[in-house]
Amino acid sequence: MLKTQVETESVLISKLNEKCPVCHKPLYKTYKIFNINKVLHCACDCEIKEYAKKEKFKEAKEKQIRLDKLMTNSLMDKKFKQSTFKNWDFNKGTKQMYDLGSKYASNFKQCKTEGLGLLLHGAPGNGKTYLSSSIANELLSKFIPVICVSINGLLSRIQSTYNKYGKEAESDIIRVLCNADLLVIDDLGTEKKSEWSKTMIYNIIDSRYRSNLPLIISSNLDINPKEVNGILAEMYDRRTEDRILEMCTPVYNKQSSIRVDEAKKKTKLLKEILSAGVDK
Repeated sequence: MLKTQVETESVLISKLNEKCPVCHKPLYKTYKIFNINKVLHCACDCEIKEYAKKEKFKEAKEKQIRLDKLMTNSLMDKKFKQSTFKNWDFNKGTKQMYDLGSKYASNFKQCKTEGLGLLLHGAPGNGKTYLSSSIANELLSKFIPVICVSINGLLSRIQSTYNKYGKEAESDIIRVLCNADLLVIDDLGTEKKSEWSKTMIYNIIDSRYRSNLPLIISSNLDINPKEVNGILAEMYDRRTEDRILEMCTPVYNKQSSIRVDEAKKKTKLLKEILSAGVDK
């Protein structure tokens, strides 16, 4: 009996001396429970950090699920999911754009804190959507809540709610857009022009501005960031232009149209196929 008691005490002392190999904090402590001393496991700094990290990921993932449920007309389709930095084709997208996007995603925590966004503009079909989608997917893989929408899909989504839910649904959607850590709006400038669409676009952008949350916009418009009352002011109004240029750093994508290049390749291939099939 005495031997067993000594062995038990020896195990307890051994536990009390046990420390985490990383943070060197004790892994066991003596707690008094109903006047009886108990040696119980206690979380070290490493375990506390790991638990907090898992909880943060869990919270972000749940938040993204809620956002996805409300944003049914998003760009998050099969093509969107395949647009990643891992799948980047340097024959279609420049290294400069790849570096810009990957660095933005890597430093997103600071970009979010400072409310730093991007205005990607240039010729149609030159990879702007692919770049913004790659950024979005990189952040989503880290459980950072992102919404990626086309401007036409977004406006259509808002309009479709009016018959069912009235104006309340409009504010609900804008609130959802405001809650995402990053909002990506694709193809700004291709929407049907009306006073309603201009007002709605301003309200969406302004909601991000007031929350100091980053926004990425892609557009085929011929934007000159140095020009006051430029094309953005002409299409929308000066306050919308001011908001966008204050929130988003303009980035001109010089890449030629990928769609045009692909069309040329397919035309050449078709000619070869048809030529090979001609009887001689």
